[in-house]
Amino acid sequence: MYKNRIIELLARKLAGEATKSELEELNDLITGYPDSVYYEEFLEQLWLSSEGQTDLPDVDQAYLLHRLKFRDEFGHKEETQKITGFKRYKNLIGIAAILLVIVSAALLYYNRSDKFSPDTQIVAGKGIRKKIKLPDGTIVWLNSDSKLSYESNINQKKKRIVYLVGEAFFDVAHHKSHPFIVRTDKICVKVLGTAFNIKAYPIDKKSEATLIRGSIELSVNDRSEQKILLSPSEKFALVEDKKVIHVKSNASTDVPKDITLTIQHVVPVRIGNNEYIEETSWRDSQLVFQNESLEDLKPKLERWFNVQINFETEQAKSYRFTGVFKNETIEETLKAMQLIKPFNFKLKEHDVIIY
Repeated sequence: MYKNRIIELLARKLAGEATKSELEELNDLITGYPDSVYYEEFLEQLWLSSEGQTDLPDVDQAYLLHRLKFRDEFGHKEETQKITGFKRYKNLIGIAAILLVIVSAALLYYNRSDKFSPDTQIVAGKGIRKKIKLPDGTIVWLNSDSKLSYESNINQKKKRIVYLVGEAFFDVAHHKSHPFIVRTDKICVKVLGTAFNIKAYPIDKKSEATLIRGSIELSVNDRSEQKILLSPSEKFALVEDKKVIHVKSNASTDVPKDITLTIQHVVPVRIGNNEYIEETSWRDSQLVFQNESLEDLKPKLERWFNVQINFETEQAKSYRFTGVFKNETIEETLKAMQLIKPFNFKLKEHDVIIY
């Protein structure tokens, strides 16, 4: 069962005995079963709390109990080999056996009480932005083409967990003993009480987290052991480049992704006599962009105005713009951009063709 395998590999990792292939297997298992991240947290806390203690458990006795429990899996033929190998690894096996029993019992209760099973979903379609208040008092602004899932009894949970697809600004209600966790497809953010923005659209190569107030702990889903702390007015960005190779069967296959992580200060955008925070201005119904190509602006404009944009000219894709739009329509927006760069467009209902 995958749970037992994860616990076994975690024990080997903590003991410093895990091989490179076992560490890779562990990362794959944790990625495939996100809930198992709690096993790692529990084991690490248990391991650290045991450091410096002299009254360690009897490892020989633990191993014998382990053998009695799984006696059907031990054959007489392997008895001598097992005992010989045990002299070398008895500490590791004994500790793993003890941890397996403790963790299984603890996680049984933990999973029953804190298992994430969302029963509520808030959706903001294209061209729509919503402001909502969660049961725990947290205020959320949901940007266009975004979804937020959570449990209706989130205020009764030890960990207040929500799952985001798209973009949202969170002003988290402070509860010292109940951390607030935002999960996305690529990153995870953990806070107590703070204000921050997360952008994680599935079609975008870049995922971002921008901290306005307080502090947040951030991790990348397939590198959960690495924790990143952000300070106010800092922005984290993850850029993912998944390569595709072609094999003889003419089929394509994915190879490991190249991931770039950056942290930088949030710099206001000055347009005219005003300054705007590009990362969070959408919350005030302002679409702000700075020196972005029309190709990069395409998904933003599509979400903002609920349209589908197609290019019939490659040159227009490279045109770069800086601007702010508030209550303009897509037609008014494109006409204003035509004053900066030469291009034409046709608009029919929700379809835009740029040529």
